[in-house]
Amino acid sequence: MFIRHRVAGLLVLLLGSLGFRLHSSEENFEFQKLADGVYAAIRTEPVGLGVDANNLFVIDDDGIVVVDTNFGPSSTRAVLAALRKITDKPVKYVVNTHPHDDHVLGNAVYREAFPNAEFIGHAFLKDYLPGKGATNRRNQIDNLPGVASTLRETLAKNMNLAGQPITDEERAGYMSDLRMIESYLEDAPSFVDVLPTTAVTDRLTLERGSRTVEILHLGRGHTAGDLVVHLPQEGIVATGDLVVVPIPLVGGDQSYVAEWSSTLEKVIALKPRIIVPGHGPLMRDTAHLRLMAELFASVTSQVKSAADAGQLEQVRKSVNLDEFRQKFAGDSQLKKFLFANYVTGPAVMSAFRAARQPPPR
Repeated sequence: MFIRHRVAGLLVLLLGSLGFRLHSSEENFEFQKLADGVYAAIRTEPVGLGVDANNLFVIDDDGIVVVDTNFGPSSTRAVLAALRKITDKPVKYVVNTHPHDDHVLGNAVYREAFPNAEFIGHAFLKDYLPGKGATNRRNQIDNLPGVASTLRETLAKNMNLAGQPITDEERAGYMSDLRMIESYLEDAPSFVDVLPTTAVTDRLTLERGSRTVEILHLGRGHTAGDLVVHLPQEGIVATGDLVVVPIPLVGGDQSYVAEWSSTLEKVIALKPRIIVPGHGPLMRDTAHLRLMAELFASVTSQVKSAADAGQLEQVRKSVNLDEFRQKFAGDSQLKKFLFANYVTGPAVMSAFRAARQPPPR
């Protein structure tokens, strides 16, 4: 899971939750049939700091295409066990939409169960996972016990992380975060990266019987290595974290806010009837994608106008996202906190970085 959480004034990279035992797998996700032979595993944890990935499964006559794995072996094994109740066909392909732990750490489970499976990801994954990804993961493992302690303290005091009286929504989210952190740390000694056996830079098409599966790099957004999986006959698109509900996940040093809107427009141009986001419920229209595109276009425009006038902190103060915070978070205290930590801070940083880059020669 890709989390940024403010503790003692610092942004700490997170990945899970801690504190209590995981619920049974049936309570953490549910399988939804999208079309004949097409299913999605949609996470059902409450909104919180931590997230685990949704999954898409495309079943044909002789095998399965899996889109994204989960944030660790335990979570992935639970999803695979549920898939086994639907079909006993072998997994032929595993597609990773981007390189963050909550979408790739379950790869080893599929490699163990299906030694002949092919793993497909953007070429960016091959460099990122053993390099910066490994460093980020070590930092996450080191930081998570402290984050867990902070969450326990806030719960014991009936306060939220901003020092305000805690709401029921926040309490449920923090408890879920603690459960995920515990699972992640228990799994950590067994983490193994499985790199792509097939690397995509533009597009790859799989012809699976009568079904076409398009694996597309439409541009940068959440990361430099974002892929979407498109089933054109069924009108289904799995977006990875290019699309997240309810609050977009932005990394100041890893995301490309200035390009994200354009990438989302290309997803919209596919005219999907069903969208499987990286996190959050299924969508049957593109309204949320359009709202995200408007948000990132606004951030980019505001930052570009102010970038020449000052440094990052000065620019940050000049950017006004109140209208978008209301649209994404409403009156939810928790979602407003998530918007501040996952959007306002890192999105401005990402757009500022782009605005300060010298023009290409």
